[in-house]
Amino acid sequence: METVAVYFEKPVRTYGIKARLGNIALSLECTADQLTGLTATLAALEPPLQLVSCSLMWEGDLALLQVCLPQDQAPRLEEAAARTGVGTAQCSQAGVVNLQGPHFGDRWGLASEALCGMESAGVEPLSILGVTHTIQVTLAPESSGAALEGLGRGFCAPGGDNG
Repeated sequence: METVAVYFEKPVRTYGIKARLGNIALSLECTADQLTGLTATLAALEPPLQLVSCSLMWEGDLALLQVCLPQDQAPRLEEAAARTGVGTAQCSQAGVVNLQGPHFGDRWGLASEALCGMESAGVEPLSILGVTHTIQVTLAPESSGAALEGLGRGFCAPGGDNG
């Protein structure tokens, strides 16, 4: 006999919903060799960069590395990229909103709930990342307040700490 369980709550309880402003979102284009050089250069940086998020996608022979980091760290990343011949395709100010578990990895539809909340608030995310117990949304910094409001419709934090 197989047991199937479905867990649903409205609003979805979280440990916290927080906005973090003062970030830069960079898109870097590079070849595989340049990516190898860039990662080696970044690994050797002292102190290391304080990355907020990083993702990598391949399009043919080119890699698109998307990095979000605190604004004061961006010049160090751009310098490392320039030293290894990696070009900056795009650079913009960014806010980041984090929704922290519990048990996000065990529940269905949470990314959809987050996207619907932001859509209802008129916010278009630059990226959304889901990893086990966290949903992280990168967006234009001026959209952070509206994003928190929209996310607050479907998610709640202890003590109403939605911001």
